[in-house]
Amino acid sequence: MTERGTDNDGQLKNALAEIERLKTLVEASKLINSSPDPDSLFDSILEVARRELGVDRGTLYFVDDEKREIWSKITGDNITIRLPIGRGLAGCVAATGEDLILHDAYADPRFDRETDLKSGYHTLSMLCSPIKNRAGKVVGVLQLLNKRDGAFGEKDLEFLDTLSDHMAIAMENATLHLAEIEKQRMEQELELGREIQASLLPPPPRGISQTELAALNKPCYEVGGDYYDFIELSGGAWGLAIGDVSGKGVSAALIMSSLQAALRVAAPSETDLCQLVSRLNQLLYRMTHGRKYVTFFFARYIPRTGELNYVNAGHNPPFLLAQGVLRLLDSTGLPIGLFPEASYEEGTVTLGKSDTLLLYTDGFVEAENRDEAELGMVRWQNIFLAEASRPTADIPAALLQRTSSFENGAPATDDKTLVVIRRI
Repeated sequence: MTERGTDNDGQLKNALAEIERLKTLVEASKLINSSPDPDSLFDSILEVARRELGVDRGTLYFVDDEKREIWSKITGDNITIRLPIGRGLAGCVAATGEDLILHDAYADPRFDRETDLKSGYHTLSMLCSPIKNRAGKVVGVLQLLNKRDGAFGEKDLEFLDTLSDHMAIAMENATLHLAEIEKQRMEQELELGREIQASLLPPPPRGISQTELAALNKPCYEVGGDYYDFIELSGGAWGLAIGDVSGKGVSAALIMSSLQAALRVAAPSETDLCQLVSRLNQLLYRMTHGRKYVTFFFARYIPRTGELNYVNAGHNPPFLLAQGVLRLLDSTGLPIGLFPEASYEEGTVTLGKSDTLLLYTDGFVEAENRDEAELGMVRWQNIFLAEASRPTADIPAALLQRTSSFENGAPATDDKTLVVIRRI
């Protein structure tokens, strides 16, 4: 054979080898990116490693930058392994971004034999390789054990380095997939919480002598810290409550539900309103140590006479429209939960025929428009006076609509709750 023929044969072999290498890389990258599910990704990457590198076992670790950890799942056992970055061989590779090869794992003092002792497996050799994205950031670590044919070497590292971009993209997609699943789970939990909280706020009772009631609750988020209640008491009286937990969201909702449970137990047996609110104050303080508080208004209303005895624990002053004159039921004590001990005074008013009482939370008064101008107490009073002549059942929606018109599309910043009591 001529020298030129030998050169052509060599070039052909090299070309065929390169085609085979590219084919292997394409098939491997297709397998790796076949699913965003982390469990499938674990299996896919380890299948590529076993098939192309001839390894016995392997573990794929994700890097969690927020927690400064690497983590992996044991497929089939639903067990998650978590290690601080920098601890253990895989953790060190995540920290340094450098490859690591052990030809005799037990001879290296950094190798932890406990895992082998627990599983009954015997690690002979190990390769740990960082998985980096195109920006050079370590997003994972691939740990391979016991190469079946020969020792781990540069060709193994070159193969993994060639696939690193593909593995990194797949891992980042899997991380986004997990985040989306967690987001959906949280949304489902919050939706369930919203439904539960809505069921805790009772519809206004009907058939109360000489009285009409209406109520509305519109949380700022899925769940909120506003609260209202109607509690049947002895002697034909009714307890009327409204409250606003400091803060918003889940923590406020939990405080709200605890307050409701305590009030419903205590109110029917405690005739002294000041003592009742003091007990609630102590309970809430023991729960939160002053980190959360509730502005709270509670009244005992006697439909037969129209008499209403109340304690206003730092809540927005309810509006009493009596014979065309607006009166504010001002605070008679501190919000509950701020201090371990607090004293309260009781106020008394009498509702005459056609008199209307409005209980509300500050989500109305502090509503803002697109220019960040606040609705304020004066506008809120004027809105109430303009809508107070409506039928009782129509007042809540009318007040909310007027407030929404003022906001003019600006996002709500607080929960909105109100209760209307009218003597007829």
